[in-house]
Amino acid sequence: MPIEIKDLVYVYSQGTPFEHKALKGVNLTIPTGKVTAIIGQTGSGKSTLVQHLNGLLRPTQGSVDIAGYHLDPSTRLKDAKALRKKVGLVFQFPEYQLFEETIAKDIGFGPKNFGYTPEQIQEATEKVLPLVGLDSSFLERSPFELSGGQKRRVAIAGILVQDPEVLVLDEPAAGLDPQSAREMMNLFMSLNRKEGKTILLVSHDMEHVLEYCDEVVVMKDGKVSTQMPVHEFFKHPELLREIDINPPGVVLLKEQLQQQGFDIPLDSYSLDEIAQAVKAQVKAHE
Repeated sequence: MPIEIKDLVYVYSQGTPFEHKALKGVNLTIPTGKVTAIIGQTGSGKSTLVQHLNGLLRPTQGSVDIAGYHLDPSTRLKDAKALRKKVGLVFQFPEYQLFEETIAKDIGFGPKNFGYTPEQIQEATEKVLPLVGLDSSFLERSPFELSGGQKRRVAIAGILVQDPEVLVLDEPAAGLDPQSAREMMNLFMSLNRKEGKTILLVSHDMEHVLEYCDEVVVMKDGKVSTQMPVHEFFKHPELLREIDINPPGVVLLKEQLQQQGFDIPLDSYSLDEIAQAVKAQVKAHE
């Protein structure tokens, strides 16, 4: 079943002088088994929205239906514990998810709370480590001795070890070098394509959005301003400029070539396709 968000409102510090309405009536359907990007300016409501998806925040108004669970203002957050096994959230800053003495304990924290035996925890941990580019030599190290990129890998391992149905990734490639970022994104795409996991990607990296995502949701001022298939979305780079985000390089290249008089098909999103279009037009004018 798709994720259904209806009339979702969230107010921080309600009833105090610091009251702030972060979500202002979000209505959104997120398809199952797809990779959906959620983009927008800082403060647009992206992170607040995704924290509702596994019960970290309770709606002030409205509802969220996800993975067989219904969340609304009457939901007690402690009752959402089981939902967190089905919906894994990787925070933008991995330090928020790391607090144990060793990496082994950090990765095993979730399974332990869901009743896994020590043997099951060890087996699951050993299975997930190579997926995130780590090995058993890391297990007895403190997570606070790691680099930013290594911390992110451990945080992701701590989510994957629970085998969630839905993965919510808040800037998952932040802190990683380009090669590591590609490896991590390829891992998520493999989980989507081979295991059918639904993936939500909060990102400012439009190259990743274009390359890996099926749909784009644009958040603006606490509401959804746009939702459409990714290739349809990038036919309209003005939508990105309205929220002060630069289009991906291939879209900028198409614009520049079009300004020079080349006819580049709207559905061309690879350098090879664009090169072939330019070559054919140059040859026709020889």
